[in-house]
Amino acid sequence: MSQNNHLDDLAFCEEYLVKVSRTFAINIKILKGNSYKGLLLAYLLCRIADTIEDDPWFPVSFKAQKLCEYSELFPPSPDYKNRIECFLKDITFKQESDSSDLLMNAVCVFNEFVRLPDSMISVISAHVKEMAVGMAGFQEKASDKGIIFLENQEELDKYCYFVAGTVGLMITSIFSENSRRITPEIKKKLQGRSVAFGLGLQITNIAKDFYVDRERGWSYVPRSFFIEEGIDPIHDSFHDKQKGFVNAHKRLINLALKYLDEALLYTLDIPRTLIRFRLFCLWPLFMAVESLARLSDKQNLFKGQIVKISRNDVKRIVRNTSLAVMSNSILKYMYCNTRRKIRDNYSG
Repeated sequence: MSQNNHLDDLAFCEEYLVKVSRTFAINIKILKGNSYKGLLLAYLLCRIADTIEDDPWFPVSFKAQKLCEYSELFPPSPDYKNRIECFLKDITFKQESDSSDLLMNAVCVFNEFVRLPDSMISVISAHVKEMAVGMAGFQEKASDKGIIFLENQEELDKYCYFVAGTVGLMITSIFSENSRRITPEIKKKLQGRSVAFGLGLQITNIAKDFYVDRERGWSYVPRSFFIEEGIDPIHDSFHDKQKGFVNAHKRLINLALKYLDEALLYTLDIPRTLIRFRLFCLWPLFMAVESLARLSDKQNLFKGQIVKISRNDVKRIVRNTSLAVMSNSILKYMYCNTRRKIRDNYSG
């Protein structure tokens, strides 16, 4: 590969990171060297799998087939370009988007991916493969099930493991590959909380989409959360059984908080001197708990739109966590202060 082609592929990856991610584009950019490039490419490779899973027009069987085919691209073989071409040949999108453009130009991502150190290629490949195969397995839940296809918390946790817990494990592996300060003892502690980190962020996203996903015809909220509140999740409306829906949503928020509490401990286990690694974790963590604080306000839940924190909130979180990044006690105080808003909203 020529140097010019390499620069073109890297520029494509950096451009599309910003296009397909609001949150992770911020924290990936704080990294340097192979940790930056590794997580940039890992995110895009995971996003390609997400694009297949999320497309509303693809039949369930086609999604499962394509996710399995995608998994077989890892680790990349010498003829990866031909294999990607075969993988893409029968994929067409009814509505084009930045995510679909990324998928159709997957070879640009792979061109950079194969330039990583072999150990990082191996780590990232293993986790993206596991994610894609796991997503394919869950496609069966979506067929002929109506609006709900996850039955209980166990299924929710399993689904979130494949789409996000694997990412948490991958982040730990990439951090460990790129810093000797992460000793085997520290790595073991981080691995123990890696999955929880991913689950906390993913369940926060599900809570954010609580209303909108249902309007689109699906829900990642377990059926049991509704049934236990006396709600028919398909036919009952928010306004008819508002208290039950609020309780189901509250349960989802509390579950996300349980995992985010672990994510905080994960971040504090990273050596203080690894400032960039800490900030990479702190920013999405604090954005997630801030989002949950907004969601716990019932007035926001029933507006019929996704609740988002503002750009000013993002700037405040980035600024404050950057100032406190080396102080575990201050970070704990800041986190608990935001977490307390959720309790106050529910008791008010």
